[in-house]
Amino acid sequence: MSDIFPISLLVGIGFIFLQRFQNKSATNTPMKEPQNLHKKLISRFGGVAIFVSLFLVSFFEDNETYNFLRTALICAAPVFVLGLIDDLRIVINPTVRLLTVIPSALMAYQFLGTEAYGLDIGFVDTIFEFKFFSILFICFALAGIVNAFNMIDGINGLVLIYVMTICFVTVIFSQPYFSEQTNLLFVAIFFSCLGVLVLNFPLGRIFLGDGGSYFLGMVISIALIKHYQDNQLSPWYVACVLIYPITDTIFTILRRMHAKMSTMESDNQHLHHLIFESVSNRISKYERLKHVITTLIIFVFYTPFILFANTQPTNTTLLALICAVFIFLYVVSYFVLKKFILSQK
Repeated sequence: MSDIFPISLLVGIGFIFLQRFQNKSATNTPMKEPQNLHKKLISRFGGVAIFVSLFLVSFFEDNETYNFLRTALICAAPVFVLGLIDDLRIVINPTVRLLTVIPSALMAYQFLGTEAYGLDIGFVDTIFEFKFFSILFICFALAGIVNAFNMIDGINGLVLIYVMTICFVTVIFSQPYFSEQTNLLFVAIFFSCLGVLVLNFPLGRIFLGDGGSYFLGMVISIALIKHYQDNQLSPWYVACVLIYPITDTIFTILRRMHAKMSTMESDNQHLHHLIFESVSNRISKYERLKHVITTLIIFVFYTPFILFANTQPTNTTLLALICAVFIFLYVVSYFVLKKFILSQK
């Protein structure tokens, strides 16, 4: 386990030097994408460093405790490859992206038993008794989370610190619900992300990339679902831990529909974009500092909800209420920031 961090770090450094060599030998320029807040051409293969470190340690360690980690990596592999193709600048239809998540979800169901048992809502839970609906629900839920992680990516350290916060808090508060294999996965993800975070935050030497955000969205969801299943926690526990990307995605879809835009079309109007723009209005220089402040603001925003979910993991009523509180705060914050930005123009 102690090998994961240095492997992730060294692989990340390798990609940084590879990108520098490519920059000197070519005339590539950054892709003009509306959601891109970075000006320089930086390696997008931080996700590869995370995947490789987890793969090498888990598959070369002769220990049954690593079985869950190995299987989770196999299940998440299709999603990781999908994102990696996108990082290689090969254009993929958005619908194809969504459909590609389904094989990973089905593999997780088949090999790890990850499924939804219900929502602790009487009449709704009866539908989950139909196995087909249960499988269909988990497939679409995982597809949504994977794409949600990609949506909140774009600021140095944002997704990495979010995932690491989930792993750290869950392990710290999981003692009454201890599962060696699940906890090992959380710890492994934490240290693999730490290797890339050192290079990504705040210096921005390497980016997580779509491969990294897709992969982390899938593997952290699998870990949380198994944690909920093994310990008979409330299904709202998983929703509360992941409430930030869930809310961002649903709000974004509704916002784009209202604006008569394609729901699959990227833009720069997410909450983290608005925070970044607000910070930029006050700090005209120091690009890296803007990323640091934005990431820390959002960290302070979501962390109390992750803490609450892990201190009250079986209380459905309170968890549902805290999810509603986050959604309310998110929407209010969004429109307040939007109004503030417009007033500055």
